[in-house]
Amino acid sequence: MGLAKTYKDGTTPTICIIGAGFSGMCAAIRLQTQLDLKTYTIFELQPELGGTWWSNTYPGCGSDTTSVNYQFSFEMNYEWSKTYAGYQEIWEYQRRVAKKYNLYEKIRFRTEITHAEWHEDLQQWVLDWTDHNTGETGQMNADIVFCGMGALRIPNIPKQFDDFEGPKWHTAQWNHEYDLTNKRVAVVGSVPAIVDKVKKLEFYQRSSTYIMPRKNANISAFWKFLFRHIPFVHFLYYKLTYWGTEFTIQTFSTKWRHAIPRRFAMFLAWCFRFWQIRGKKLRANLTPDYILGCRRLVVSSDYYPALVRKHVSVHTKAITGVKGQTLTLSDGSQQEVDVLLLATGFHVQDTLGEGVVIGRNKSDLAKVWVQGPKTYYGITFAETPNMFFLLGPNTALGHNSVLYMIETACEHAIMAIAHMMERDLSSIQATPKACKDFVDEVEEKMKGMAWSSDCNSWYKNKRGTITALWWSSCTHYWWRLRKFKPQHFTGVQRSKAPTTHV
Repeated sequence: MGLAKTYKDGTTPTICIIGAGFSGMCAAIRLQTQLDLKTYTIFELQPELGGTWWSNTYPGCGSDTTSVNYQFSFEMNYEWSKTYAGYQEIWEYQRRVAKKYNLYEKIRFRTEITHAEWHEDLQQWVLDWTDHNTGETGQMNADIVFCGMGALRIPNIPKQFDDFEGPKWHTAQWNHEYDLTNKRVAVVGSVPAIVDKVKKLEFYQRSSTYIMPRKNANISAFWKFLFRHIPFVHFLYYKLTYWGTEFTIQTFSTKWRHAIPRRFAMFLAWCFRFWQIRGKKLRANLTPDYILGCRRLVVSSDYYPALVRKHVSVHTKAITGVKGQTLTLSDGSQQEVDVLLLATGFHVQDTLGEGVVIGRNKSDLAKVWVQGPKTYYGITFAETPNMFFLLGPNTALGHNSVLYMIETACEHAIMAIAHMMERDLSSIQATPKACKDFVDEVEEKMKGMAWSSDCNSWYKNKRGTITALWWSSCTHYWWRLRKFKPQHFTGVQRSKAPTTHV
């Protein structure tokens, strides 16, 4: 049997989608193509769609996942120019897909959802929004909400740099109006693509990292022709790339049976570092003191070459003082610079502000989240009926394309909505037991993974619990969610729900 596409009385739910990045786009497209639903509105804070790939435009920005895997499986692109696409090409792909499915007609740009609260009596979410173009505010009642806000959206800007008096910005807020040519530039983190422009580059290493080589080859017109006109060629290339990447999950396992792939990866990283960095002191400073995989691997072939340039200084001491345009380190040394660039990451663990999402029994999701999010496969909370997260807790990856995870979670949410309409339910929510069982399993499985070792990373919350990553392969995640399991959910019949509206 196919998926139910309407309630028994022929009506359909009203749906709110928060965010117009890959997650929000996937939700909108699958609602259209699988349920014939167009009763949705997308709210996007930025003036354009794209999410991460609209906001991040710093030099050299691009995907560290191969292009063929970094696309929707239902909307293949045969025209990628390189093995690893840059941000501009990814964003253009998103725009083409959005235009094909008429998503622009459904998006309210520069409009922020400031508050979302579940009303049990209405069996609906009531969402407050603000239009930042006009200042107008309003409310929307939605039967279902998709949260596709993403984790890499709120820049982490350390307070210690507030006193810097020169030009400064985070990589996610790149100032394209400022010319870095012949400037003395300080970078906290890494932006190797600017090395040829600047007069002097002061590189402040937050922590050493494992670097894997990346051969970003051009994809020739011949291969593009084959991909487009001989579908099996592209299908084979896609599958070989996907499965080749899938098997690298073993690299992050600390179990003895995975020792060979893990040791091989460490050896490859060592060889690459030894080959690229000839100076013993610099090589020692760039050698990680934690096990491979504890923090995110960096796939780059221009990182090391940038650091050995004569006009680049690598600093490993902590920055202890900022005054005017001078940075002081813990060893007493000082560097005066013209510009400060912050590649200091994002607020991953606290993407929701307090009071923004209020679920059942007035539970504040931000407070629930900070204690350790108990979700059903990262898709929904027991406290949030009819709300589905895409790329939610414990669904990010350290080895493969997150778009596969987004699609899998979206497919499961679609099945849940179809189940609601088939059973004539006004709401559906995961049971506390199903959520607890999932989180307990994740915590147990993470004990055998490198991410749980003794180092700090954005994968962990303040308690040291891994809340960002899925512990296994993408295929395993899909296998778990390939069927909707009603026994893990409870619902409310529409006939028993109040009929009043606000």
